[in-house]
Amino acid sequence: MTQGEVIELFKAITLSYPAFRVQDELMRDQVLHWYEHLKDVPFEAAMENLREHIRTERFPPTIADIRRERMEEKSSVPGVEETRRYLAELDRLRERAVPPPARLREELRRYAKRV
Repeated sequence: MTQGEVIELFKAITLSYPAFRVQDELMRDQVLHWYEHLKDVPFEAAMENLREHIRTERFPPTIADIRRERMEEKSSVPGVEETRRYLAELDRLRERAVPPPARLREELRRYAKRV
């Protein structure tokens, strides 16, 4: 992101959150401060994060809100290939599995009746 894009971001924030105002004498410092923390964030990703923030939040975003990863990038839900590998590994383990000895099964049954 460039300093000019930070200014564009500020404009978009101000249109959605009228209370978000940067004092004229602080504008240069504010732009430099946000730029320092957002220069590695692609402008389109920042704008998408802002759009999502606008849809869900009542208050203006912080730098952290603009930086955040998209939900789909943070998702812990495994992809199709990862799921297939996991299921194949379960099948391999199932083929190698052996039942517990009869003595242990009987002890577990007695324990279950007590509980």
